[in-house]
Amino acid sequence: MFQQLLKSSGPPVLGTFVKIPALEVAEIIGAAGFDFVVIDTEHALLSVRDVYSLIVVYSRIGVAPLVRITDHGYGDAQRYLDAGAAGVLVPHVSNAAQAESVMRQFLFPPAGTRGMGYAARASVWGGLDGGVAEYVRAGQEDVARIAMIEEREAVEDVEGILAAPGLDAVFVGPGDLSLSLGVPPGSPEVHDAVTRSIEAAVRAGVPVGTVVQGEDQLRLRAGQGCRFLLVGNDTGMLSGAARRTVTQAREALGSTS
Repeated sequence: MFQQLLKSSGPPVLGTFVKIPALEVAEIIGAAGFDFVVIDTEHALLSVRDVYSLIVVYSRIGVAPLVRITDHGYGDAQRYLDAGAAGVLVPHVSNAAQAESVMRQFLFPPAGTRGMGYAARASVWGGLDGGVAEYVRAGQEDVARIAMIEEREAVEDVEGILAAPGLDAVFVGPGDLSLSLGVPPGSPEVHDAVTRSIEAAVRAGVPVGTVVQGEDQLRLRAGQGCRFLLVGNDTGMLSGAARRTVTQAREALGSTS
């Protein structure tokens, strides 16, 4: 699902981070027209059951559900993939060795070590047309395995990370990069690190994405070659809309006094 989006022509596809485990919010996000979402288990208090429910509803409404996992572990990520996630984002992949090790976990043998879960949702509960062979093929080819570049070390070894077997895309995280570089968000050093990583990915022919704020950043990163861009998150959109509503109401009341 997401892999097909990356291969499509035209402008970058648009997504947002999801932190609220509510089906109503999922339907609102889907109706807004996002191409994909990143269900955020790293920074939101989402249970495996929450993630499963969100994967089902987003996939049903035609929005590709990716999951940002919490660490480099295998257990929960395996369950998300068998639940039908379109891919996983792996945080803090610092170097080529880490990238290769992590990606192997999400590939079936002999390329990797992912276990067989043919009775799961990803195989239509064991009823997938094509049987086990199609389940394995889809797990190898249709699942997006995405490394997150968000540390100084990762930028320095970005070419090695991009060459890791099984890696399908990279996501450059400016927020954690600013912490790793020891500079405020939006600093020239962060901008240069993100740009360097994007340019390396484009040279290597690996789809790359990042998070953007505002129209200028959207146009800049799209022009540099990003294939997917994240805009905000569900909690931010809700809180922003709530603040604007209250502000407008108070301004209207003030104008009548």
